Amino acid sequence: MALIPQSFIADLLNRVDIVDVVGQHVKLKKAGANFQGLCPFHSEKSPSFSVSPTKQFYHCFGCGAHGSAISFLMEYSGLGYVDAIEDLARSAGLDVPREERTANDVARQQQAMALSEVMSSAADWYRQQLKASTRAVEYLKGRGLTGEIAKRYALGYAPDGWQGLEAVFGSYANDEVAKTLLEGGLLIQGEQAEGGQPVKRYDRFRDRVMFPIRNPKGQTIGFGGRILDQGEPKYLNSPETPLFSKGNTLYGLFEARQAIRSQEYVLVCEGYMDVVALAQLGFPNAVATLGTACTANHVRMLLRQTDKVVFSFDGDSAGQRAAQRALEACLPLMSDDKEIRFLFLPTEHDPDSYVRAYGASAFEKVIKEAMSISSFFFKIVSEDHELTTPEGRAHTHHAAKPLLLSMPPIALRTQILRELAIRTNTTPAELEAFCGLSVVPAPVQQTSYQARTQNNQNNFPNNGNRQGAPWQASKGSAKRVATQNIEPPKAPTDLAEQMLRVLIQFPHLGKVLDVNKRALALKAAEQRSEKALALMKDLLSQCDLVEPIPGESGKPATVGAGAFAMFQDQLSRSELAPLYEMLRKRVMDSDLDLDGATADLDGAFKKLELTQLKQEMTEITQKIASSTATEQDRARYRELGEKLKFS
Repeated sequence: MALIPQSFIADLLNRVDIVDVVGQHVKLKKAGANFQGLCPFHSEKSPSFSVSPTKQFYHCFGCGAHGSAISFLMEYSGLGYVDAIEDLARSAGLDVPREERTANDVARQQQAMALSEVMSSAADWYRQQLKASTRAVEYLKGRGLTGEIAKRYALGYAPDGWQGLEAVFGSYANDEVAKTLLEGGLLIQGEQAEGGQPVKRYDRFRDRVMFPIRNPKGQTIGFGGRILDQGEPKYLNSPETPLFSKGNTLYGLFEARQAIRSQEYVLVCEGYMDVVALAQLGFPNAVATLGTACTANHVRMLLRQTDKVVFSFDGDSAGQRAAQRALEACLPLMSDDKEIRFLFLPTEHDPDSYVRAYGASAFEKVIKEAMSISSFFFKIVSEDHELTTPEGRAHTHHAAKPLLLSMPPIALRTQILRELAIRTNTTPAELEAFCGLSVVPAPVQQTSYQARTQNNQNNFPNNGNRQGAPWQASKGSAKRVATQNIEPPKAPTDLAEQMLRVLIQFPHLGKVLDVNKRALALKAAEQRSEKALALMKDLLSQCDLVEPIPGESGKPATVGAGAFAMFQDQLSRSELAPLYEMLRKRVMDSDLDLDGATADLDGAFKKLELTQLKQEMTEITQKIASSTATEQDRARYRELGEKLKFS
């Protein structure tokens, strides 16, 4: 087994044109330096999907999808990482080289391949058993399912036997066979018997309709089994395995992706049968969580597919608890262009039975009338609290605080906060103070410039525009007289973002910075904000990981257009990925080239060095004025004066 060299991947991204790759699947139009089109990863009517030929990178300003040509093929076509690279390489007429992996890498790869083959073989066998089981077929027909739907979701049947899969994989007494089946969750092993008796090994799934769980490539990674008659548990799921994680998987998403995009929303149910039955009844855009609470990863996956998510829950207490957990998972990921609703059906109905009882049009109606996320928020925080009493209103504030804190500072949070303030007879400012939300104070006797400066400091990153500052003199007019104690912005404050923007586009420039320049960059960021300092520290460390493409025939290493795309993929795995996302949006339309970037960075450092010299000179001046300066200080003062004279 071998690993694909990173140098080849970088060279491949330089050779292929992402516009051609994306253009095969998305209609693109020229828009300035970039190309634009409708995002293929979520439903939209106006284009927010941008493809940069100079950066070899795509970015959707609506759903946040971004990446290289490799990432696009993985996300759009469901290809694996290696498969996407090989597909691109074939299109460029290149052979994919390999380099040796470590023993651990080889072992993990072999394990994944073995498990994948086992799960596929098991799924095939279960499908064959369904055809042979009149009882299982009649059960599915009784639930209103046709053979077409059963085929689409690859439904199967696990016979009522203890060692059924031996027919496929051989005797369970073979430890190698048993090991792989145990890792895949298809087999259960009993306790070690006394007296040297063989360990009991038997099928996990017996006498159950089988629902294969597939990843975005359509590969089977796990199973769900439903009992045909009475018994517990009604549903049995695969355990966590190297292939399968409940918190990162949604049943039916592979089958529903096209329908979700065409219907422009996704319906999230609680069970396998709900998904399959709804597809039969004209709602193929349904998915289900896998016997676990809705997680943040689930929500991310859903919002990558569509702007509208409707959760369907039972109306009982268990459904209410599940809905609350879904609310908690959704709030941190909300944005103002997304819509999330909560549908609660009568306790005697699930989605399947509701459609059969009242019809598809009635179900569509209740979906449209489902509770908005804000309405469900108010219901949760005020439930069992008497808003006519101070205690009840205080309890409501207490319940709302963690939910509000989890939300990003979007318009929806502001609207929810204002509405909650009205309902609890308080003011938004009081509620913000109680929750500890950051509040920008109202300007008091400030000029518009001061307000802009304060806003820039509170909302990093932003451009500081000095034009028209009251301490500046405009051309052709007398110098203004300052009527207020207004300090001009310090140079490092404005230069911090300039350097960040350059480094995120040309990381190899950060890699070669010496110790002194790194210190200047960190100081500039620190004077801007704590967030800017954290970002600068991390960005410099990320730049150190960048490897230029080796030159051919002894030529020096180079950095091609694909370097930007590779670096952004690297930043997406950082803990500060949300901050990089903000910064990336602001450089997507940048036409800055390498020469311009080098000049900008050099100019920024010269300004920072000049500011540092002036600051040092000011400090010595204060010592001289207070008669505490040494001869060394005075000599340094003269040296600084000469440097500043010729700067």
